[in-house]
Amino acid sequence: MNEVLRVENLTHTYSPGTPFEKTAVDHVDFTAHRGEFIGLIGHTGSGKSTLIQHFNGLLPPTEGRVLINGEDIHQNKDMTRAARFAVGLVFQYPEYQLFEETVFKDVAFGPKNMGLEKAEIDRRVRENCRIVGLPEDVLEKSPFELSGGQKRRVALAGIFAMEPEVMVLDEPMAGLDPAGCADVFRFINEYHQKHGTTIIFVTHSMEYAAQMSQRIVVMDHGRILMDGTPAQVFARSDELIAAGLDVPQVTQVFLELKRRGVKVDPAVYTVEQAVACLRALKEGDAAC
Repeated sequence: MNEVLRVENLTHTYSPGTPFEKTAVDHVDFTAHRGEFIGLIGHTGSGKSTLIQHFNGLLPPTEGRVLINGEDIHQNKDMTRAARFAVGLVFQYPEYQLFEETVFKDVAFGPKNMGLEKAEIDRRVRENCRIVGLPEDVLEKSPFELSGGQKRRVALAGIFAMEPEVMVLDEPMAGLDPAGCADVFRFINEYHQKHGTTIIFVTHSMEYAAQMSQRIVVMDHGRILMDGTPAQVFARSDELIAAGLDVPQVTQVFLELKRRGVKVDPAVYTVEQAVACLRALKEGDAAC
């Protein structure tokens, strides 16, 4: 896979030289490849939100570099500006960032600032509103007339419409009910499949990380504690729990089964894997 984003020896210290000095990210190396779907997880205060704000230059490093397609994003102002379009960042509660008169104008804001032609802006707005399930008749409405769930869709469509090379989503399910979470999960997957965009999905929920990610990166105290496939990460459940994190409920069940002497793989992390394992045991396999 081609590398699209690289962080080298990144450190970020807040309020340096004051009594409030705090190093939130501590000499981190991280690489994301084109088309990857990465879950970035960690407890509150682990440094994950500070880290992602470096990906498009919102925060400058205290030490280290951030590179997009091999170019340091802080080498000049043009590169920093380009990074804002190359890396789309969706914060928690993105609906609070809405401000335009109509849904159409809000979704079009990013593509318009990119200098795109009117016809291309129109295509992107309509296509991405469709992806997030917004009907045509809301495009000329004020976003502030919409429900909370619809506002979340408008905010996501606005980032999708920029068609960034890397999309970073910081707890995009925050505050949503289960149906709303399922919708957002579907929207992100559809966009990922259509565009092959690199997705970095920030969450503290092991359930979401297990369902969505091809690769999981775990942060703890400003450093990367683990980086691997979901199976590799959840096989280290004792370390995850020591870092203040849970493991998926199905993994917890299989850990307990193993403690009780059942020959199962405690790294199981999806219901589908659990069903297959238990069926194999029932049919007489010695272990699964």
